[in-house]
Amino acid sequence: MTSVNDGPRVGSDHIANLLGRALGAIRAEILATAEQQYPGLRVSHYRLLDLIPPDGARITDLAEVAAMTKQGLGQHVDYLQKLGYTESDRLRGDRRVRLVRRTPLGDEAVAFSRAAIARVESQWSDHLGPARYQALRQMLHDLTP
Repeated sequence: MTSVNDGPRVGSDHIANLLGRALGAIRAEILATAEQQYPGLRVSHYRLLDLIPPDGARITDLAEVAAMTKQGLGQHVDYLQKLGYTESDRLRGDRRVRLVRRTPLGDEAVAFSRAAIARVESQWSDHLGPARYQALRQMLHDLTP
């Protein structure tokens, strides 16, 4: 029996697999040195941190944008808060509402992940050529709401 990690690619080249492999390249670049600088963070944590606007956001709004349940997102936020990447508090006017903000450490982690993504984008642009890469970006924008 051979491993799926050995030899030629296993599976079809349908769009989901192609996009999955492209996303895998981005994840690998983010995680290549992440543990040394930002221990305990997974790619999903970097994504969540990146979704938090500078002035903060409500858990409900973040859950909707992240396509997660409020409970699941709240667990991620609690974990990130424990590690010092986020902070949260209740709104004065409505104690049921929890507002989440990135800490300076969270801002650093976002900058780190964006730099990793930029490196991959630069590699892809070099490989495809700037015009084809910009066309790829535009097509992805056109396909996603």
